[in-house]
Amino acid sequence: MKTATKLALVAVTAAVTAQAATYARRDVYRSTNETYNKECGACHFPYQAGWLPERSWRAIMSTLAQHFGENAELKVGQRQAVLDYLVANSAEKASSLRSHEILEVIRPNETPTSITKVLYVGGIHGGFLDPAFKGKPQVKTLANCITCHPKAERGWFVPVVYEISDETFRTDDVDMSVSMPAPSWMRFGGKKK
Repeated sequence: MKTATKLALVAVTAAVTAQAATYARRDVYRSTNETYNKECGACHFPYQAGWLPERSWRAIMSTLAQHFGENAELKVGQRQAVLDYLVANSAEKASSLRSHEILEVIRPNETPTSITKVLYVGGIHGGFLDPAFKGKPQVKTLANCITCHPKAERGWFVPVVYEISDETFRTDDVDMSVSMPAPSWMRFGGKKK
């Protein structure tokens, strides 16, 4: 092998190794705070902290008296423990690739207070709540992650388990990167016409 080729191979290997070392894991980490899991999980899926930036968790936790139309207030000690946990594990502090990618699509002046409104989540799932989509199981809300992601509680969202009963939504000639800003790994390399 020529020296230049060897050097290029070493450089590529180093870059891939550095990328892998930057993120300890592809997906978000499972939620380990029992108070959060019990109190928040009593009403909805207990989203992992890595799905939102710190500013979002602070905003959500400061408005628990009117949490999506419900009073979700916690005792002061519980509230502080949950907030501390969410902040310590928020997207900016998480070592997962998915958390980093979520931050890429949230503008610095945005403070999303609903994970399903983050473009990264809503954009990926866009057509699944369309009444014309006849997939099984019927998903009524994006907040019900476990329906399609059976390992969501463990922080694993990669495989999706559902039957597609309507193949008409599939196409390989649409470049999804045009319709939504998405990390490069999500962009479809559809056929160009």
